[in-house]
Amino acid sequence: MVYQSVFAGLVTALCWGTADFTSRSQSERIGYYKTIVYSMLFTLVVLIPMTPLVSPNFVAPLVPLLVLAVAGVLNFVAFTFLYRAFHKGVVSVVAPVAYTYPAITAALSIVLLGAFLSPVQALAIAGIIIGVILTSARLSELRKSVSGRAPNLAAGFTSALLAAVFFGAVYVGVGYAAPMVSVIVPVLVLRVVGISMGVFLAPALKQDVRPSRAVLSKGLVVIGVLEAVGFVTLTYGISVPGGSLPVVTAISGMGGAVAASFGLALLKERLELNQVIGVALSLLGVFTLLYLGS
Repeated sequence: MVYQSVFAGLVTALCWGTADFTSRSQSERIGYYKTIVYSMLFTLVVLIPMTPLVSPNFVAPLVPLLVLAVAGVLNFVAFTFLYRAFHKGVVSVVAPVAYTYPAITAALSIVLLGAFLSPVQALAIAGIIIGVILTSARLSELRKSVSGRAPNLAAGFTSALLAAVFFGAVYVGVGYAAPMVSVIVPVLVLRVVGISMGVFLAPALKQDVRPSRAVLSKGLVVIGVLEAVGFVTLTYGISVPGGSLPVVTAISGMGGAVAASFGLALLKERLELNQVIGVALSLLGVFTLLYLGS
């Protein structure tokens, strides 16, 4: 049923949005590259003891595993492009571009996986995606960049767009494999591949991934747990009978609104008008899927 995908997407958004908010301070402390690698490692540490409980009958055919391995490579590349965009560009420009990944997933899933959306579902998902984009943009920061004569507002745009494309492709791979494997398998494979990629590419990218006391922090443990729960829930929402990949991924993108809510509550930030409209559109889309999209 679609409502199971909706609730799964909401749990994923809550987990990932909280993890994203927590990762900001971790990235500032140890760097984005270490944050990616070690948050993936902690996710894996959490998942291994969970495996017998979540997936007592472990199923992992070869072809879905190969698809997930490719998705794992694309996932790491997507993270690299995402943080490169945040490093080079204006956040209020690049973040909305990066958060278009659910639209790419929806389009690819319809073309490649034969996913079907009713007109009401398509309209609701479009509303959620537009809401996510609006929520992730802060126009005041953009105006400050313009008034400050920022050298290039387009900086980071290409990286953000590539991140969205790669993330969109990742979830199509997960959507293909999820119905054929145990619910915990996709995140296990993506994390193993991601960690391996991170360690292997560190010298070429001039990154230091050696363990230190700084990476053994409560913050990274929290991120690891939240990423694990969020991804398992996402996979469940895709693989459950009647589950919908476009619905789950679109709602998971509301993690940006969750992170903004933490900023509002803890950092005393204010939601701007476009963000309020974005949150309202996203919530309207969710309610439409719950009550009209079945």
